[in-house]
Amino acid sequence: MNWIFRKLVKLFFNRWYRIRPPEAVSYWKRNDVARARLTTAPEGHFQMEVEGEKYPMAGFPRGHVLTGPLADLKHKVKNMVFNQVFEEMEKMANELKMDMMPAERMVPAVKELWRVFDLVENAEVTDDMKRRINLIKRVICFFFQEDDAYRFRFQWMMERFDIKKMKLSKADKYYFRGKYFKVDHEKFDY
Repeated sequence: MNWIFRKLVKLFFNRWYRIRPPEAVSYWKRNDVARARLTTAPEGHFQMEVEGEKYPMAGFPRGHVLTGPLADLKHKVKNMVFNQVFEEMEKMANELKMDMMPAERMVPAVKELWRVFDLVENAEVTDDMKRRINLIKRVICFFFQEDDAYRFRFQWMMERFDIKKMKLSKADKYYFRGKYFKVDHEKFDY
């Protein structure tokens, strides 16, 4: 009975999506760049009021730093992480495939981590990112399943998160949709 209700809700939102798609950034439709004014939010962090956008963007991504003095370092780090580390992780995952516990047999904390990684993987738009998230999921879950000292530390740390501060705001979702991520995949079929 529960699956019928979920199907009906999803059908409703898919129809609604065709009529009124979710809000997303639009500056990239007009130009490669957008003018923004840096302000301080009431909570004390920096935010940018991007010209032509509905919400202010939390944070102050400093592209001039990453494309200027840190460009070489950024390039080396990205190559190291996305090429060498992922190659090593893939080798390790393939070697340990026979020894990996099935997700349904993992301890509850790791099973929940697996489930959330599945959600992230399904919400990714590009196949390359789906493969990377899947690899990260397999390696991290294997690591936490087998090494309980780090798993306990991870669980201890997660208990202390204030979920209200971690939750995506309307503005975060607005800008996140422009990052090739299906932030509303529970409601809509993309």
